[in-house]
Amino acid sequence: MTSTGGYLRRTRRSLRGRSPLVRRTDRFEARVFSLLVAAMLIMVPVAGIVIANVQSTQVALAQQQLAERTMVSATLDADPVVANAGWGEFSYVAPSTAPATWEFRGVEHHGDVQITGSEVAGDEVQVWVDRAGAVTLQPMSVSAAEFSSVLAGVAVYMFVLLIACGLFALAHWGIERARSREWSREIEAFLGSTSSH
Repeated sequence: MTSTGGYLRRTRRSLRGRSPLVRRTDRFEARVFSLLVAAMLIMVPVAGIVIANVQSTQVALAQQQLAERTMVSATLDADPVVANAGWGEFSYVAPSTAPATWEFRGVEHHGDVQITGSEVAGDEVQVWVDRAGAVTLQPMSVSAAEFSSVLAGVAVYMFVLLIACGLFALAHWGIERARSREWSREIEAFLGSTSSH
């Protein structure tokens, strides 16, 4: 198994002028390895561009959600129904819902809200509502938007890197087969020439 340092040395030796010890397969492998390194370097600024674009979009979405969603206090109209869920011997308490009433912009609203604690009927819980006063999800924070943009850039880089490494491994496999066939032909030719004398 050739290490990265070995590939670098072989690449430098194979690309440096003509040498009787450097075969055509060595030069081809050196060029393929150079393309892999170039792809890795080129993808660094590309990943940075992806991060910047996704960050601007996600931060704008987070700011829009923060502007459109409001947290209000809702009063539970009944006790929540706690549902036990599980598989086999393992069980856990699933998130439960309960009917509740809340007021938003002078209008009373009714609906089911999610309960995460031990609240009972008459208790107040905090819920997020949209502009119409309907229950909605918690808005995304700006820090979460920035983190997701970094993850997107890293994912793009790793995806391209995996493809490039896979193509290099495939090319290396083909090069090794060609090199082995070439060595076999030359050894047979050499042994045949010596045995004839």
